[in-house]
Amino acid sequence: MNNILNCPHCGKLFVKRIRKCCDTCFYEEEQQYDKVYRYIRKSENRNATIVDVSEATMVSENKIIYFIHQGRIRVKGYPNFTYPCDGCQNPIKDGRLCAPCKNKLKSELSIEDFISRKQEETLPYYHTDDN
Repeated sequence: MNNILNCPHCGKLFVKRIRKCCDTCFYEEEQQYDKVYRYIRKSENRNATIVDVSEATMVSENKIIYFIHQGRIRVKGYPNFTYPCDGCQNPIKDGRLCAPCKNKLKSELSIEDFISRKQEETLPYYHTDDN
C-alpha cells in the first residue's frame, strides 16, 4: 500500500497515481489557475501587478508564483508584473533568479568544479595490472 499518501495540502488520505495531491486539492488549484489565467489574459489587465492579480482573483501571491515557476503562466509581456528572485528577493520578470544571482551561482559552481578537479589531481594514482 505504498500508493496511499496524505495530501500535502489538506492532509486527507488519497491514492497516489499521477498527481501529488488529492483530487479535491487538485481541482481547487486548477480553479485558482483558471482565475489567474483568465484575469491576466484580458487586455485591460495587462498593466496589473502581482498584488493586483492576487487581490482581484483571491489567489495568493505565492500560488501565482508557483504557477509561474511551473511554466503555466508567462509574464514577460506584462510591464508591471514582477515576482521575487529565489536568491535575493529582488523583483524579476523571468525565470527564478535575477542576473546577479545567476552570475553568483555560476561563479560558485565554477569554483566548486575547480576545487574538485584540484582535489582529484592531488589524489595518488595507483596502476594495477589486470593480467
